[in-house]
Amino acid sequence: MKNITKLFFLGATALLMTTSCKKEDDKNTTPTPSANAGLTTCSVNGKTWTSGKTGTYTGLDSFPGSEAYMSGDTMTFVSTNFSDTSVVLAQLTLTPGRVGTYKGTTSFEGGMFYLPKFDETALFQAFLMYTTSYNFTITKWDNDTKKFSGSFNFNMVSNTGGAGFNVTNGKIEDVKYFID
Repeated sequence: MKNITKLFFLGATALLMTTSCKKEDDKNTTPTPSANAGLTTCSVNGKTWTSGKTGTYTGLDSFPGSEAYMSGDTMTFVSTNFSDTSVVLAQLTLTPGRVGTYKGTTSFEGGMFYLPKFDETALFQAFLMYTTSYNFTITKWDNDTKKFSGSFNFNMVSNTGGAGFNVTNGKIEDVKYFID
């Protein structure tokens, strides 16, 4: 129970960070970015899911498109689908080189979740009602442009017998990260 409380606290902190952080201006530009630069895509239970690009949402600016926050070696990754406010969320402790594969089962040390709606209730349910096994790979980490790319998969199994979420074919392309 103590670890669940700590993990919930970390997730709540991540949620608050995404709604209260002031973003830096992107002073570095990529000469020819691909059409998917800044996006996260995946399949959720077999259906295509795509994030918005950070800075393109015309409603509340508290919804990040796809971005990450670094605090020491801990990365909090948030991707939001603007049409339904569903979210892919990860919190991982990265190695100093950053590039590599991070896998395990959601615990105090890290984890991944899919939230069908971006709110505290969905976050609370994800932490307490699901067991998640994940695989998150960073293939590119650019300290100059503050962008990274990679892939991910994870499976959320309900601890209460409800429906789960199987997230496959996750792709992250040149997503911006911010340093706290």
